[in-house]
Amino acid sequence: MPQYKKILISLPLETIEGIEEFASYEGVSKSEFIRRGLNEFVLGKRREKMREELKKGYVEMGEINLSLAEMCFEADNDTQLCYEEKLSECEI
Repeated sequence: MPQYKKILISLPLETIEGIEEFASYEGVSKSEFIRRGLNEFVLGKRREKMREELKKGYVEMGEINLSLAEMCFEADNDTQLCYEEKLSECEI
């Protein structure tokens, strides 16, 4: 069972009226309505943060992968040139 801690916040009257209206419509207490809304907000922020961290990681890995691909391309090129030289030395 979740533990709860009370906090005191100040909200504009218009916001409180909206909370009362929609909490009543949903058939829940104002506290439950606010809890649900804040939980959704926090989850959304966590998802947003995770997306930004993943994006940053993908960009960093993209730069690393490009560097590795360029190194391997040079090695493949050298191997190809060596192979072509050996082929040109062979008589058919």
